[in-house]
Amino acid sequence: MFGAELAIPSRQLLYYSTTTITTRWSNPILSPHPSSVFTGISSPLQIGLCRAAAAGKVIEEDVSKQKKTNAFEIESLTSWLLEQQRVGNLDAELTIVINSISLACKQIASLLQTANISKLTGSQGTINIQGENQAKLDVIANEVFCNCLRSTGLTGIIASEEEEAPIAVEETYSGNYTVVFDPIDGSSNIDTSLTTGSIFGIYDSSNNKLGVAESEQEPEESNSTPATLRKLDEKKQKTIVSVCQPGRNLLAAGYCMYSSSVVFVLSLGKGVFSFTLDPMYGEFILTQKNIQIPKSGQSSSNT
Repeated sequence: MFGAELAIPSRQLLYYSTTTITTRWSNPILSPHPSSVFTGISSPLQIGLCRAAAAGKVIEEDVSKQKKTNAFEIESLTSWLLEQQRVGNLDAELTIVINSISLACKQIASLLQTANISKLTGSQGTINIQGENQAKLDVIANEVFCNCLRSTGLTGIIASEEEEAPIAVEETYSGNYTVVFDPIDGSSNIDTSLTTGSIFGIYDSSNNKLGVAESEQEPEESNSTPATLRKLDEKKQKTIVSVCQPGRNLLAAGYCMYSSSVVFVLSLGKGVFSFTLDPMYGEFILTQKNIQIPKSGQSSSNT
């Protein structure tokens, strides 16, 4: 009989326990409602099984509710950066610098959306260092980027495509990071409301020591220095050396694309992640993880 009791499904135990808990044993005569009696259901072991079954059902319901709640959770760029900081992929200072860049991108996205209304289309009437005509928003976006980076107090050198030479941030606001960027790439598309973007990279300014040492060890080859660089003072020469680091020295790099949606793509050297600006919250929300180029595409070459 004991084996038969254990073979009873937990649901049946739960059901019958509610109808026979007042019955002490299996005698139908003792029960005021003999039809509701199930043989041996009120033993201590069976009552324990009933309680365990009921508790298991509650746990299952709680887990299912939790899964439903998690389906609506979102992860912002800020919370993602804090998690990367927690696991040691970046430090607190670099987190602040990246956040300042994302803020600049939000401001530029807003300027682009209202460019026609605010009369910010058309040429500025100047030419940048690349020999390209500067759009009005080229100049404004450059100021936005520079101001956001200076305000962190963590960037020592800023290099922009819109500037003739890298800018050494004032000592009051100076830090250890070198940030290179193009505030608006494809600015000729602004007047026709086509896709544009911002590109950026972040270096550690202390990594420029090797370049300075090499130049100091070979004074006889100083004449090989480009004429543009020789016109600059020593401080500006060092800032240029700092931004001319190889790509393998990058601490972080990415871009922000301004189109039907605003997409912020970032890499810390361990995968590529994409964040989309949610206009309701004003936050970049993680939408793609570990982006990779597919091994094969849909199109094939006829060659």
